[in-house]
Amino acid sequence: MSRSKRLCVLAFISLMVFLMPARPAGAQEQKTPDAEPAKVAAEDTDSVADADAVAALQPLFDQLIGAKSTRATVELSADTIVDGAVVNTQTSVYQIASQIPDQFTIYLKDEQQRARIFCDGETTTIALSEQAFTVLEKPLAMQQAVFELPLPMGPYPEPILALTMAGIDPALSLMTGMKSVRLLDRNKFRGQTPAIHFQGIQEDNVRWDLWITQDERPKPLRLRVDLTEMLRANGGLELPQGYQYALRFDFKVWRIDHPNAATLFRYNKIEGAKEYESIEAYFNEAK
Repeated sequence: MSRSKRLCVLAFISLMVFLMPARPAGAQEQKTPDAEPAKVAAEDTDSVADADAVAALQPLFDQLIGAKSTRATVELSADTIVDGAVVNTQTSVYQIASQIPDQFTIYLKDEQQRARIFCDGETTTIALSEQAFTVLEKPLAMQQAVFELPLPMGPYPEPILALTMAGIDPALSLMTGMKSVRLLDRNKFRGQTPAIHFQGIQEDNVRWDLWITQDERPKPLRLRVDLTEMLRANGGLELPQGYQYALRFDFKVWRIDHPNAATLFRYNKIEGAKEYESIEAYFNEAK
């Protein structure tokens, strides 16, 4: 993860820590699913990726690299956990569609933000809210959107975009800058769906767990990203004892080469919506 993106994540998490409610005395300790991902032995973290993990992930990556279009709906639960108990959860939904070359839309909906990016390959418009939008000076390339969105859209969007955008190699996000990538097990996901479970540990101490279906054309099922150790190492935050911050992305819809209408990638101005010169101008006015 780039330094600028890390600082953006840290700023977002700092706000979450500041706003985090204290757990009332005697509160029932209800553990979130996958609150404790499987651990990789310390002596095993020197290698980058084992051969089994690379071989099992490649069919998923190849589908995205060769895709002409995609359509996805991903639900995000951002959990603040103290001593194994979830004390705060922020939920949101991503709706993403893409079509090569460089046509895409990214829509984020939550209680505090409704933002959407439209790019038809020639013009990129950002709907900052239902009543505000701005047009970028240059169109945004799809790979550029994965690595560096022009505005914050959730606490950690890069891996989700890498797993849902057509023509993009997810390995650039999920296999670069790693301490290790492991195939952990082939247990059924939630006891029902044949699956493969991977775990990666990044050089910046972010730990992710990825579950995909176990078949010839695998699909992502869940991505869990634990930002706790990155925050402790780089955030300069006074985190409570037993604190954990983890994101759970559940893939509800994931389609490759799904036909997408061209209108998906074009912004239709809402009556009364105000155009801003830039994203900065919008946020400056909102202060």
